[in-house]
Amino acid sequence: MSKKFIVATIEARMTSSRLPGKVLMEAIRGKSMLEFMINRVRRSKLVDKIVVATTINETDQPIIDLCDRLSVDYYRGSEDDVLLRVLNAHKNFIQI
Repeated sequence: MSKKFIVATIEARMTSSRLPGKVLMEAIRGKSMLEFMINRVRRSKLVDKIVVATTINETDQPIIDLCDRLSVDYYRGSEDDVLLRVLNAHKNFIQI
């Protein structure tokens, strides 16, 4: 049996209605919540690739900047259709 290729998708956007900008707020030791999450997922022995799924909104550019700094793949898609954004992120990075 061949090994499955596992992609972990982290959905993140800056325009949360309850707490805007929360993904880049400091969580621990000067790291943002998103950076903390990425580092936790990187430690998994099961995950082959991490993709941050964010929106095409300009307000989410700081998320892209963080992904570039951390060498993490990202996908930009619809703000309104999260499921489609995640599906397209996976299609973009693996062969389905």
